[in-house]
Amino acid sequence: LPEFMKVVIPQLYRAPDFAPEPPIFDNDAECISAEETPFEVYVYLMAFRSQTNLAEYMEFFATFVATYPDFAAPEGTVCDADVQPEGEDRGCDIPAFFNQTFVHFLPGGYLNGQTVRISFLGKTKFNFLDETRIREWLTKLHGDMNPTRILDIGTGPGFSAFVLAEMFPEAEVIAVDLAAPYVRMARMWAEMRNITNIKFYQANAEDMSWLESDSFDLINYAYVLHEMPAENALRIVSEMFRLLRSGGKMNGFEVPFVENEVERWTYVEFNTWGHDWETAGPKGPEPFMMEYEFGTMLTDALVSEGFQAVEYIDYSYFEGIFLAEKP
Repeated sequence: LPEFMKVVIPQLYRAPDFAPEPPIFDNDAECISAEETPFEVYVYLMAFRSQTNLAEYMEFFATFVATYPDFAAPEGTVCDADVQPEGEDRGCDIPAFFNQTFVHFLPGGYLNGQTVRISFLGKTKFNFLDETRIREWLTKLHGDMNPTRILDIGTGPGFSAFVLAEMFPEAEVIAVDLAAPYVRMARMWAEMRNITNIKFYQANAEDMSWLESDSFDLINYAYVLHEMPAENALRIVSEMFRLLRSGGKMNGFEVPFVENEVERWTYVEFNTWGHDWETAGPKGPEPFMMEYEFGTMLTDALVSEGFQAVEYIDYSYFEGIFLAEKP
């Protein structure tokens, strides 16, 4: 937390007045293998100092991101067919919000493959994108399980999926994400790491009817439900319940649900910079935080859906761990 506060509170950390030299990547694989550069650190730090000049910052950010490889589909591919689940040729249903309001200032959002590296570099900034920390907590909470089938929702670059695959090498891990470029990146990274028990697919977690009910022992997600309107998040909660076997467990690394209502309003204001996600114009770093804190209300939603043994573990100001079990 002290290190992260240097990012969000400018007085605690001063970015250089002049940007370091930007990196140049010639291919997708370099976006995965290259260490974070000083320029990329600079870009990230400047985002949290841009509240009063967000339009100018976004122009600068978009110009840089446009230099990254884009993890595009193979030539001639229709409707991202290369990353669809087997037997599914209908394409992925992309909810309107996903390409309307972009979290973390990402130019063009997650559907823009040139944002993949920025999200990949989140492993140095967010606790539960750090594989060491993910492994520590999954081992502590679920290490005594012997799952045969695991689902990772909103897998992004695949951090949690890789940890789960390594922890449970006999299990089949299904990892899904709405953004096709991220799925391509995760598949490439799996090949580089020689991990073979994960299947990455593009899919909308609000409707995973292509997966059988009562077929997973463990469902995991990290930083997913706070990045959408409440109605969409609640549909994902319902799908998780449907897909888990009796006795199956849900593990969510997610931003906290703040119980105290006054503190909750403060938390929303801090993360949205006072902007409403449905209003045209600038947005804060977490535009859906109002929806999450006052609509999704995750602990209540899990109980209402029918989960039992619902538990919340407070981890930091920015995240907690949500646990639940299907009866």
